[in-house]
Amino acid sequence: MDNVDITESQEILLQVTKIVETECPQDASTLLSEGFVLLAVNTNVFQDSENRFVYSLGFPKPTDKLSDWAKSNF
Repeated sequence: MDNVDITESQEILLQVTKIVETECPQDASTLLSEGFVLLAVNTNVFQDSENRFVYSLGFPKPTDKLSDWAKSNF
């Protein structure tokens, strides 16, 4: 691929202004509804609990356009 060629996906990644990780499925669902983009879901095993899902999310818009909920929590 030529360095000049930028795909739509690459363009979105260039615009990401915030990366967030959360173990809470409710927060992840709300972040997705806010417009966050799901980058990865990892399963980690801890001795003190069952598997935990860690959601890594990126937001492609300026952080000042986040809702008050997203700004205050992340």
